[in-house]
Amino acid sequence: MKLSTRYCGLQLKTPLIASASPLTAELASAQRLEAAGVGAIILPSLFEEAVRADVRNLDQYVDRIKRYKDTLGIPVISSLNGITEGGWLEQAARLEQSGCDALELNIYYVAASAKESSDHIERRYIDLVYKLRAHIGIPVSVKLTYQFSSIAHLVKRLEETGIDGVVLFNRFYLPDIDLETLTINPTLHLSHSTEALMRIRWIAILRDQVNLSLAATGGFHTVDDILKALLVGADAVQLCSVLFQQGVDEVERLLAGMQEWMARKGYDSVHAMKGKMSYGNLKDPSGFERSNYLSVLEHNS
Repeated sequence: MKLSTRYCGLQLKTPLIASASPLTAELASAQRLEAAGVGAIILPSLFEEAVRADVRNLDQYVDRIKRYKDTLGIPVISSLNGITEGGWLEQAARLEQSGCDALELNIYYVAASAKESSDHIERRYIDLVYKLRAHIGIPVSVKLTYQFSSIAHLVKRLEETGIDGVVLFNRFYLPDIDLETLTINPTLHLSHSTEALMRIRWIAILRDQVNLSLAATGGFHTVDDILKALLVGADAVQLCSVLFQQGVDEVERLLAGMQEWMARKGYDSVHAMKGKMSYGNLKDPSGFERSNYLSVLEHNS
């Protein structure tokens, strides 16, 4: 059973990627993830604010990449979270020089000003990616939030910059209010499989409209979640919360479950099944659009 896939120009032995988390922050756990069967790992994000506070943070991050590359046999992807154009470009160049296989741009931006239009916000993304794409040569992916008015249009514009992939969708940790102290506190909630459905829907819609790589992230916990993402056209699926809840060995169980289903359905490879249920390959793709909403209402009224 061939589980290999291509993601952002990289050949992965399996479509499962360990996304940025404390589990990828230590070499020992990264080795365990590789042994369990992940096709690549993404390092925790390097934040520009941390580098500004102490440049040694960048040096330590670069050293980590070198150690991982010397030890692991799977692609090592860096994650960069910046705030200024200069920071993005300078730090991306250092990460490329360190030997990482690809770079994931984690663009965290809250559009809080009523004076800033949606087009202006998208233009910020596009301009940054254009400049960064011209600045470095390794594969680049952009991790997007779902909070855009036209996701398909934005992804198409990003593809035109020359990037290699997009990751759908980022999960932001939301602030909460402490009613006793009247302070704002950060909250951390692990994902749930129901969150995967939005990612699956948008990858299905995008798959036949773009040629770049598509990765799904956020809510992928079960074999079924992963298979659905691949069927609609995902090239890779990123795992995080499930690894915290079930442990690193869950990767082996997920891969075994995938192989069992593929054998039962007659698929000898991930490539053979990928995109079979994308928007463009369905006889009636309306289920991914408004008619699905109407159908749900009719069946529950």
